[in-house]
Amino acid sequence: MNTSNTTRLIGATAIALSIAALAACNKAEAPMDTPPGSPPASAPPMEPTPPAAVPPAEAPPTSSMPSAPSAPGTPSTTVGGKIDDTVVTTKVKTALLADDTVKGMDIKVTTVGGEVQLSGVVDTQAQIDRAVEVAKAVEGAQRVQNGMTVKQ
Repeated sequence: MNTSNTTRLIGATAIALSIAALAACNKAEAPMDTPPGSPPASAPPMEPTPPAAVPPAEAPPTSSMPSAPSAPGTPSTTVGGKIDDTVVTTKVKTALLADDTVKGMDIKVTTVGGEVQLSGVVDTQAQIDRAVEVAKAVEGAQRVQNGMTVKQ
């Protein structure tokens, strides 16, 4: 780095430190023996404010689809159809991955309005039948449409 760049860098650093120091001038420090969160000793005591009246919450809009109860740590299924369909899709995919007959098959799962659509190519008709059976057993799957085909 040449001398003019070094000088500029030192000057810019000095200006930045000066601005930071000026910004901190109006800050009052609390004495070291004051517990965190308590007002400084020079501040007048604060009057407690009464809690504001909270209006009763409105009931959330209900979905036209039945919602499956969710286990702890899973997304809520009471917000609306989009989340309901996403939850059903996730549950079907999870169930398919857990099943030894169809595990590893390239099966696409989509859900619209509680209707599960299975598509993809599998090795045998037995895998198609098992995938449909697994999807029908998932809570929240109202209908299952089979769009899968057997490899030729």
